[in-house]
Amino acid sequence: MGSHDIYGKALLESVAGDAYVSFGPPVEVEYGAGLPARIDGAVDNCIAVEIESRTSKQVRGAVLDLIVHNYKKKLLILLPVHMSNPKIAAEQCCFALSKFIKDDDFRVVVLAGHGNNPRQKEDREIVKTALTELGFTKNA
Repeated sequence: MGSHDIYGKALLESVAGDAYVSFGPPVEVEYGAGLPARIDGAVDNCIAVEIESRTSKQVRGAVLDLIVHNYKKKLLILLPVHMSNPKIAAEQCCFALSKFIKDDDFRVVVLAGHGNNPRQKEDREIVKTALTELGFTKNA
């Protein structure tokens, strides 16, 4: 799973540049007890990001972290690795997110590649489009 996580984070960083962070308070999710949970990143201090390659059930768990995270905008990036049907997993995540978040404030995308089969050109465009739709504009 490490290579998939590295691929997703590197892709996000290549699109968002310095606006992407993967540590510190922007990635913390408070659940009211114990240490905070952590998401995979944040962009521009307003978009919470999770990158998932695991099974559909585990991916749906990541949706809860996005819902609870205090940023208004949410991006779930799915890498087609361990899900039996990534398209259905994405639809299920959209359904769950839409119960708590306005449709304009979240995106769920399925990448073409992953850590063992990178397709950076296609995947950069997918991530760039999702971030743009969520209001992110990269400063030159």
